[in-house]
Amino acid sequence: MRKGWMPASVLFIALLSACSEDVDKADQLEPSEEPTEEAAEEKTDAAPESETEAPEEEAQEDTESGEAAAEPAEEDGKAEEEAPAEEEAQPEEDGTPEEEPATEEEADAEDDSVNAAGDKASESEEETNVGLKAYMPDGPMTKTFLQNGEYEATYDIVAVKGNFVQRVITFGDMVTLQVLEWKEGSIAVVYEEYNPKDTSNMLDTFEPVETINVLVDATKGDTDQFQIVDQKATVQSDVQTFDNVIIVRSVSQGGNVITLQSYAPGVGLIDEQIEDNGDNGYEVDSKLTALKK
Repeated sequence: MRKGWMPASVLFIALLSACSEDVDKADQLEPSEEPTEEAAEEKTDAAPESETEAPEEEAQEDTESGEAAAEPAEEDGKAEEEAPAEEEAQPEEDGTPEEEPATEEEADAEDDSVNAAGDKASESEEETNVGLKAYMPDGPMTKTFLQNGEYEATYDIVAVKGNFVQRVITFGDMVTLQVLEWKEGSIAVVYEEYNPKDTSNMLDTFEPVETINVLVDATKGDTDQFQIVDQKATVQSDVQTFDNVIIVRSVSQGGNVITLQSYAPGVGLIDEQIEDNGDNGYEVDSKLTALKK
């Protein structure tokens, strides 16, 4: 045998032993370096569970934190809403609520309502205030009446000043001086003197002291004592025809005496009828027969 030569059988055994060692080494490396399919599947299944659980927990924490944050926000919102309500309610408690400025339409409507109220008040005033001053004599004049077609009476209008009219009534031997206070709603005798020594104008210094007799009172409308029968009557006399005559009915002496007086604008009394139903009853019908201004 030559030195350094090895038989083929020994060489084959050596190669086979070397291959077996390499295989053993590979088997030892496979579990650590290359995972098996089962391990890979377990790893794949496990990974999503851990990844899924983490977001759910984070989402739950975010949700709880969001709800916790929303609750203070809602409470703040309620507080902000309640605060203005209290501020708005405060002026009502003080009794001085702020009013919004009225628009032009509202202002016009308010003006219309005020004007309507004024017109209504004026109409009501006209009902109780017939404007009797329009029927007072407009100056000195002499009126002659014939009573019951037999007896003559003269009414001398001596003076007219302001609300006062001074007249002298002559009936036979009887002379009566009267001062009438002539207001818009009433006519009253405020001075009376029988058979005076002086019948000249006394109105420059006259001051009424008392009301002696009320001839007409329309301030309360129609009453049991006074009633406006007509305000636009037409009265035919021996002198002329008078239009827009006011006729007043009055009741006195416990209802026994009923009087109808007719007043013409600017002239005053133009007709008078008296009916006394008492024990000594009588009737008087005075007609205007002459007028001199």
